[in-house]
Amino acid sequence: MGGSPSIPAPPPPPDPGNAAKANELYYRSSLETYIANQGDVAALEQRLREQYNPRQRELERQMSALDTQRAAQTGLQVEREYGPQRSLEALRRQYEIDPNAFAVQRGLGQQAAAQYARLYGQPAEASVPYEITKPSKTKEASYLTGLS
Repeated sequence: MGGSPSIPAPPPPPDPGNAAKANELYYRSSLETYIANQGDVAALEQRLREQYNPRQRELERQMSALDTQRAAQTGLQVEREYGPQRSLEALRRQYEIDPNAFAVQRGLGQQAAAQYARLYGQPAEASVPYEITKPSKTKEASYLTGLS
């Protein structure tokens, strides 16, 4: 037993010319296949587009409608939680800035309420649905104790 290794010798490196020729043949054949099947591929794409596009449009419409609805609900919720506070602040500011305008606005509001009651036979507050008038579930906040 001579000192020959048991690992076989590696194969010779590939010939670059043959590798380039094989690559070119593969590229050309795949291009020819694509060009030959281009009509079928286009027909398949069109069929899939006809099949799925209306559904996609419908889903997009539903999503945008849900977004709009959610935005409106959020706005209403914020208004219900902070609306009275905002209104009071606006009224207080108006009274501080111009008491005469405040008095005029208050008189006009009372007049409108009386006209509504005369026209519909019930006070204006009675026409507001219960979901809006029911107290919100927000906790009372005070500056001393924080959220109670």
